[in-house]
Order: sequence, then structure tokens, then C-alpha cells
Amino acid sequence: MKYSIVIPVFNNSKGIQRLYDQLKSFFKDHDAEFIFVDDGSKDESWSALKLLKKKDEMVRIFRLAKNFGQHAATLCGFSHAKGEWVLTIDDDLEVLPIEFEKLIQEQQKSEAIVVYGEYAQQDSFFRKLSKSIYKSLSKLEGSKKGRGSSFRLLKGDLARKLAESHRHFVFIDEFLLWYTDKVAFVKVENNPDPIRKSRYQMKNLVQTTGKVLLYSTAIPLKFVTFLGFGLAAINFLVGCFFLYKHFVDKIDVKGFTSLIVSVLFSTGLIIFCIGIIAQYLRAVLKNMNNSPLYFEAEKDVDTEAI
Repeated sequence: MKYSIVIPVFNNSKGIQRLYDQLKSFFKDHDAEFIFVDDGSKDESWSALKLLKKKDEMVRIFRLAKNFGQHAATLCGFSHAKGEWVLTIDDDLEVLPIEFEKLIQEQQKSEAIVVYGEYAQQDSFFRKLSKSIYKSLSKLEGSKKGRGSSFRLLKGDLARKLAESHRHFVFIDEFLLWYTDKVAFVKVENNPDPIRKSRYQMKNLVQTTGKVLLYSTAIPLKFVTFLGFGLAAINFLVGCFFLYKHFVDKIDVKGFTSLIVSVLFSTGLIIFCIGIIAQYLRAVLKNMNNSPLYFEAEKDVDTEAI
């Protein structure tokens, strides 16, 4: 199987046939399977998917017991994908499948393991604001952070590794960067006529953003670390200043210098220790999320057989 196309579906019963037609049109000359994952839809999406399954044996469908979220649904698709390469796309056709050609060409040119399609997402003001805050914070950890999108191509072995290894909180675009830095980006065109449907709720997006910052990035812990070390250094300098004032300028108030210096040095030590604890928490966090020791980008089949 050359390609597995994974599509998380949520409340899109009226648009599934159109989505399938667009996918089939582009992949008609490719060895491809279509994996639809119903993420707890409240409409007739599952019935529509069962009709597709009857028409095309290359369609595979899965239904989640409730709405677990887009990334969890995508991960479910990864676990069942058989393709050498896995492609993902939203069910609202915000980008048409024909744009996959740009991702495939970019991968062949750059030999990247992951290729993202970048496009202007048509969201509400608050959704754009939430995503903008997340992307701005993510860039503190690297230029490639926060640039991902749901229109992507990645190596099949990597997709299946994600599904196997990450069972707690999953944010695919963050975890992919744990495995490889061979990531490419290419501009793709927006579909002027996307499918209009009910979107994932704003509260879910906010909750996901918060979980990403807490579970899959080290931004809060880095902040605590720098704050702890910074305040400890400031307290040390201020304490030295008061010692200087006591011995050189002869401060007259008895006990003032010893009190202020003891308070500054003790609180500085506490804050410094908190910064060290934050470093340990970063290591525990990565271990909890199964941060990989390595990932094999390519395999020598003959050597493996021996």
C-alpha cells in the first residue's frame, strides 16, 4: 500500500460523499486506502460512512465511542494505516485533495519525513486568537514549533509509532518533532468553497491548547526555571548590596542588615531549588509521554532479515 489517507469526521453527514468524491478523483491512479474515523458525531455521519464502505472496498471506517477530539481520532486512523506514507486532511475540504500533489513533490525533493501544507485557516476571531497565542508560545522552543496543520504527509512507520507509543495526551504536531527534524513546509491553496458544518466547540480548542502547553511542551517549566534562577540571582545581588551598606556606609538600625540578608538569601535558595525541581519535572514529563530515544528513518531490509 503506497498511501493511507486518514480523515477524522465530525458531524459531516451531508458532506461525506463530496469529500469522498474529491479524494477518489485525486487518488484514482494511486495505490491508496481511505480511513475515515467518526469522532462521536451526533448526526448521520456513521450511516453515510457505512454507505461508502459498501461501494468501495478501499474505504475503511471506524467509530469512536464519544467525541475524543481531532488528534485522538487521527491517531486512531494511524493505528490502522497500512500505507508506506500517511496523509491527513480535515473533513470540511478547507484544502482540496489535489493539493496533496505539492506535499508529495516536496517530500521527493527534500526527502523529508514529515511535510506540512500551510494555508490560511478560515476560523472565527476567537479560534484564530487561541491558535495565534499557542503558535507564538510554541516558537519559543524552536522555529518549526507551532507551524503544523492537519493537512500533512508523514512516513507510515512514524505514524504507526505515534499510535503505538503515545497513549496519554496526544498532540500530533508537537510529538512529531520529538522524532525527527526532517520536516518541510509548502504553501497550499485554500478551497474557495469548503464544506460548511458544525465545528469542534471553542471550549475544546481552549482546553487542547492548555493541555498542549502543559503536557507536550516545556514552556511553563522553562518559565519557572528562568524565573527561579533569575530571582535567586537578584536576591543574591540585593543581599550583597545590603552587606556593603552595613560594613561601608555603617547602617545604624540594629538587626536590619542581618534580617534582610537572611530573608533574601533564604528565599533566593528556595526559588533556586524550585528551578532545579522544574528541570526534573521536564524529564518526568518527557518520560511520561514516551519521548523516543531514537527513530529509524530508513531500514536496510537485507540486514534486518539476517
